[in-house]
Amino acid sequence: MQVLCDTSFLMVLVSKPIKQVPKIETEFGRLDFLVPDIVIGELEKLEQKAGPKRSTLAKTAMELTKAKFRQVKVKKAAHVDDSIVEYALRNKCAVATIDTNLRRRLIASEVLVLTLSRDRLIVANPKIKPENL
Repeated sequence: MQVLCDTSFLMVLVSKPIKQVPKIETEFGRLDFLVPDIVIGELEKLEQKAGPKRSTLAKTAMELTKAKFRQVKVKKAAHVDDSIVEYALRNKCAVATIDTNLRRRLIASEVLVLTLSRDRLIVANPKIKPENL
């Protein structure tokens, strides 16, 4: 299953180990993490302009992304979240995010959402089945 990652998810991913990935993969299949080019742009800005801690997290997230995840081009929109929602709907993929507003928009659009809770990867809207993706 393809999973589009947003900036918030990547920043948390590099700061805390996550659990439950095998459980999610048992239910939904192997997770193939994708990172939009606009998220890379956000991470680059954070690395340059954020405080020392967030800057380091952003740099580490970019390194992880380039080494382990596939990058994808997305249509630019007025807001990064708009691009993420549009890509997920068009390509029928899940989205990994910590952002509450984005998570609500995706759930309302019936997009499968993966998020973190207590260092565990969880499905935010489990009623959506893998065959619907």
